[in-house]
Amino acid sequence: MQLRESGQVQREIDALPPGAFMEFVYGENMAADRSGLPDAECEAWYARHPILRRYDDAFRRVVREMRETEVGDTPAVWLVYNMGVIVKTRASLFSIDLCHRLAPTIADELDFAIITHNHLDHYTREFYRAMDRRHKTVFQNFECNYGAALNIVDGKLAGTLGGYTHGEAGYCVGDVAIRTYVTDHNPILRQFTMPAEVTVGDFTILHSGDTHNVQDIHPAHEPDIWIHHAWCWGACFERNEWASSETVRGVRAFHPRCAVVAHFQELSHRSGGRVGFDRARDRVAAAEEEGVRAIAPFWGDRIV
Repeated sequence: MQLRESGQVQREIDALPPGAFMEFVYGENMAADRSGLPDAECEAWYARHPILRRYDDAFRRVVREMRETEVGDTPAVWLVYNMGVIVKTRASLFSIDLCHRLAPTIADELDFAIITHNHLDHYTREFYRAMDRRHKTVFQNFECNYGAALNIVDGKLAGTLGGYTHGEAGYCVGDVAIRTYVTDHNPILRQFTMPAEVTVGDFTILHSGDTHNVQDIHPAHEPDIWIHHAWCWGACFERNEWASSETVRGVRAFHPRCAVVAHFQELSHRSGGRVGFDRARDRVAAAEEEGVRAIAPFWGDRIV
């Protein structure tokens, strides 16, 4: 969806009552697996809150394209929702910060996952459990991931790569090289976020999660795409404040070929704390003023 076409979507988002999104995704007790809701129940939710149909349809669109896309030297990258992406390479399929009620339905297809931090707008517990039960590695800094570490096949230990990490570390899975870092989410949640630098051949993705100060990350490569939370902690909405924003500071620090503005229209946030399309446009303009290509993809859009 182009940002200029966002008027109807914004109206649907504004009409969503507080708490409805979290109940749709997590249920009343915040722990249920909602990935298998009956069709009739889903349709009832969609009828009451049309934005939820867009949310689910974005996931279905990405999965359909993911399965159909043939990948060459450059990986294919789709934004699913918020900061969650699915990445397909010649030999691998993985996610970063995949946060969607339907995420557990593709756990069989993913080779591994990366989660930058323990907040429910960056993953769902049921998705983590689905991956762990399948002995899939989940790189993150808050769970043991014993399912991957203790993968027993025919009575023998088949793998020892658990996903827990804290601090700077390097991994290699198939054709993907991963380097993790540790940064502050904000001045209160210190050493809380695990940014990830992912390299496939000559192509690098830097996903900084909810990093408060991007200058704490020192990637090994200039990223081809840098996916970032443009408003983390400090809003810096006015034009005369742009130089102190995460977008501009990251552009100057990382020199990305493309700055991907993310973490807007996050439905779990109340309207007062939810960044809209207009602010996303501002951040794109701020990066472009620095001479860097910038985009603000919406749910279901292909980035690369």
